[in-house]
This record gives sequence, C-alpha cells and structure tokens, in this order.
Amino acid sequence: MYMITRLKSILQKFGLVEKFKQGPFGKYLDLKEPLKIYGQLIHNSLKREIIHPKGQREDEMWFGLGKSKARFGQEEFCVCSGLNMGQLPEGFANNSEVQDDSMLRRIFKGRRPTAKLLYATLSKMTSEQSEDAYKMLNIYMVRQFFGTDDGRTTAISGWLFSLVENEEEFKNFPWGSYIFRFTLYFLKAVLQKRLSQLRGEAKKGGNNGKLYENKNT
Repeated sequence: MYMITRLKSILQKFGLVEKFKQGPFGKYLDLKEPLKIYGQLIHNSLKREIIHPKGQREDEMWFGLGKSKARFGQEEFCVCSGLNMGQLPEGFANNSEVQDDSMLRRIFKGRRPTAKLLYATLSKMTSEQSEDAYKMLNIYMVRQFFGTDDGRTTAISGWLFSLVENEEEFKNFPWGSYIFRFTLYFLKAVLQKRLSQLRGEAKKGGNNGKLYENKNT
C-alpha cells in the first residue's frame, strides 16, 4: 500500500481526515498515487551542477541546462512544496523536554522510538486514542514522507515529540525551511558521493584517468 493511501486509511479509522487537512501537511492528502519521482531527471540535473559566475548563497544550487542556468533554492522549494517558509527558531532541535502526561512518556515510556516502531504502535491503537494518533501521524509524515532516511534504525528526534504536544506551534512551525535544509543537504551529499567515486575511478585509471567534466561550466 502506498504511503498516502496508508495515511488516509489510518486517518479515516480515527475520524481525523478533516482535522489533518487543516494542519501543515493536509494538502498532501490530495496527491495521486503512485507518486512519480523522476530519479533519472534528478540524477542528470545533479551532473550539471555549476558554480554561478556571479557567486551564490550556501543555501542554493545552480545547474547548467543547455544555454540556461537554473537555480534550486528556498524560493523554488516553497513554490513546489507549498509549505511554510521562515526563520527556524534558534536552538529548536535542542528542545526535547516533554511533560509527564506527554505522548512520549505515556506510550513510549520516555524512550524515543524509530519510525517503524511508531507506525507499528499507531496501527494497534484504538479510536479512543485519536488525539495521540493525530500527533503520531504528523511526526510520521515529517519523518517518513519528507525524511532523508528510512527510519528503521534511527530514533526519532526528541524535539519533534516536544513540538507536537502544542498543536498550534506545530502547525505554524516553518516546515518548509526545515525540510528544505534536509533536501539540500541530501542533494549535496549525493553529489559529493558521486564525485568521490569518480575520483576513485580516476586513480584506478577508470574514465581514461579523468574525472567527469561538466560541459555546461
């Protein structure tokens, strides 16, 4: 079952569809599955990364596409995602304090679960636990739908459990800025990994002893 379909099924079970639609990620329920992610297009675009001749910010990437230069930055991500952009609160990731009656303490005994355990727990919950289910679904969305790892072995960040306890603060959090930061890091990490592989091939005499040369630079 696809992720959005699975998410809708759980939301319907708890009667949370309309409430979720009013939250920060509600618009994603309208996505048609299967989602089409054009990996080859992304791959070929990354191969054409350039350094803009007039300089560029650290939070953007430029690509040479034919005779044109295309930018990927916060503005472009905002248009594509529709998520709230803004200044991330200083030290937000260090705030992992939760109250004794919080979901983390009541259900997980204060131990941060993996996304896999979170979903398994969510699947067993009853309709009387809809409030906690809503919190879990939002965390699962952040971690799995937008995340940069598969979540099977890494515990979910504590600050997410702290933030989700305040529904209004969670809704108004600049998720676009947070997720963009991860997206940009992931793209650069993929590119750096590829460059490292090419350097290794060059040392071994692969590619005729030359690194990949971007013809658009």
